[in-house]
Amino acid sequence: MLEIVNLRKSFAGREILRGVDLAVGPGECVALLGGNGSGKTTTLRSIVGLTIPDAGEIRVDRFDVARDPKSARGRLAFLPQKSVFPSTLTAREAIEVVARLRGIPAARVDEEISRCELDAVADRSVATLSGGERQRLGLAVALLPDAALSLFDEPTANLDPQALSIFFRRVADLRRAGRAVLFTTHVRADVETLATRAVLLDGGRISADGARFLEARLRVAAAGGGA
Repeated sequence: MLEIVNLRKSFAGREILRGVDLAVGPGECVALLGGNGSGKTTTLRSIVGLTIPDAGEIRVDRFDVARDPKSARGRLAFLPQKSVFPSTLTAREAIEVVARLRGIPAARVDEEISRCELDAVADRSVATLSGGERQRLGLAVALLPDAALSLFDEPTANLDPQALSIFFRRVADLRRAGRAVLFTTHVRADVETLATRAVLLDGGRISADGARFLEARLRVAAAGGGA
């Protein structure tokens, strides 16, 4: 579903990514770990096409992001750290706009409104939504496409308990459907609950990768060493 080979990126002369190699297969949910400034968000933005790498190859469901960006983007979904929607649109209209842009059937809009428990506020403007309701709107938009690969950047950092429960449930649904998931996080519970594998981005490269690494990280966290 996702293949990254020798990904490199520098900003203002500082090399952030120094040859990242990573693969995420069907049914996997991979946690991308690393300290602040380690390049986690840069990696996700490079996959989406929001950041142009200096070198390397990225393929989403076999489509090369550089050579065929439209096809690659059509096979993925992305939830950034903060979702922003026009305040004058209703929640339903915000989802409908994305559906039209992605060529998604209108019936999926109502389905996603229901699955993200937005029925009661669907026809209210974004400006009047509470923080938790806006969080669920962001989830609905990110989960709307039937994507081979879903990318989440610090997805639970600002979620209230209701949105958190929805997110965990929906990620489990993606895995059962054979989709691939890659997410960044600093939250131990995210790794423990969601991840089938964890990778550590350190010094601009993947320095550890695998289920054993995930188990070791969880043991350290349980002992009080942090996640």
